[in-house]
Amino acid sequence: MLVGGIDPGAGAGALRDLLTASALGARGHVVGTAWTEQGDDFIVEPRAPASVRIALTAALAKVGAAETGVKIGMVASAPVARAVLAALASFCGPVVFDPVVRASSGGRLYDGDRESLLALARRATLLTPNLDEAAWLLDRPVRTEAEARAAGCALCALGIPAVLVKGGHLAGEAADVLVAPAGVTLFSAARVAGPSPRGTGCALATAIAVELARGESLESAVAVAKTWLWQRIERAATVDGERHL
Repeated sequence: MLVGGIDPGAGAGALRDLLTASALGARGHVVGTAWTEQGDDFIVEPRAPASVRIALTAALAKVGAAETGVKIGMVASAPVARAVLAALASFCGPVVFDPVVRASSGGRLYDGDRESLLALARRATLLTPNLDEAAWLLDRPVRTEAEARAAGCALCALGIPAVLVKGGHLAGEAADVLVAPAGVTLFSAARVAGPSPRGTGCALATAIAVELARGESLESAVAVAKTWLWQRIERAATVDGERHL
């Protein structure tokens, strides 16, 4: 189940998630939370919260819980975040929440308070913020690997079951820090030369959700997803001046 904003170019958001799920051999169902335009004009049109709740509730009832995972991306507003949380009330499968606050271009994708995102994060199996998102959620800088580790621990202390702080913007290797009940694990990968493709954070969170739905442990799901993403970045193609997975 793929919950997020609609980027018409499918470079990121729920449509990118659908492509990721398909590439991994999983069937995806999209519930849109907003329509976006991320070209010369940056526009975000949130969907009505009641419509999001009804659509997600109905979709989850239709697919059932067996081998079903939920990946949440952009929620656009606090009321939409609360609507998604309400729709998950009776769902017992894995949930991966990628707390998208801004687009790669810098445009704001979430207009709301921190607590609404944190409440949704507490319901998730795994939260996957990048450095900027972790910093925004905690209202403090997160710039180094040590700070990423501390941020993951601080977010878990707020009641979030597990946190993967993505280190794509760190200097050196792309090191992601997983803070979970089993302990702290570092997942590192050498960087691929060239500009970073769009939608890598979306793709990683979706791949983890797919692996969790298949029954993999959290640590194994992250490792498999990160390896898959690295291979896709190696083969990324340039389209209209942008690199795409």
